[in-house]
Amino acid sequence: MSKSTTELRAPNENWLQRWKDNNIGWHHVEFNQHLLNYWHSLYLPAGSLVLAPLCGKSRDMFWLAEQGYRIRGIELSRLAISQFFDEHNLKPTVEQHDYFEQWRQGPFELLCGDIFDLAQQDNSDIDAVYDRASLIALNPQQRKQFARLIIDLLPGHAKILLVTLEYPQDEMSGPPYSVGEAEIRELFGQNFTINLLHHLDLLHNTDRYQHHGVSQMVEKIYLLKPAGNPK
Repeated sequence: MSKSTTELRAPNENWLQRWKDNNIGWHHVEFNQHLLNYWHSLYLPAGSLVLAPLCGKSRDMFWLAEQGYRIRGIELSRLAISQFFDEHNLKPTVEQHDYFEQWRQGPFELLCGDIFDLAQQDNSDIDAVYDRASLIALNPQQRKQFARLIIDLLPGHAKILLVTLEYPQDEMSGPPYSVGEAEIRELFGQNFTINLLHHLDLLHNTDRYQHHGVSQMVEKIYLLKPAGNPK
């Protein structure tokens, strides 16, 4: 294993331990309002396949399935995947496929394994990516590798709905990390047109992050469309 790959995988044990300890404050039981408000901006027909990286047990996947989409989630924690199916009373089949343990039931295909191994698979059937909390969960070096992974594996028509946070990084240690618009454009700008759909001041409009000691916290929602794609 190369040094760079080792560095990318280093936080995995911490992530797995947080699931074992039920230390998952980032998980929300409600559907993400930005998903509900802006998913239509992708103009995806029913039956399209949506990639959900670092999916945890997000209920957003269930909402997408209710809209008629197929879901391919990637999650390191087997416990998180098991809880997703249990909480929705689903009985998946579980099989080992190369780098991933595959859990399947109906529109859901959740792959248990390291996100950076996804490059070893055929992903030409993906139509869109929903990233609610993946990019902001990664440190700066990991974000570069993650962006390159996404760019390399997606077919030319696939779009991305991306949710980020911006705050003074020196006022709070991540994750979640602050990822500014300039970095988004640096990571994806050569391959995608980037449209800011909405921004929300979390400190003044919600009770989230009120006690984290930050002077500002802004949530931003972006639509990334392949460069040259007029739709």
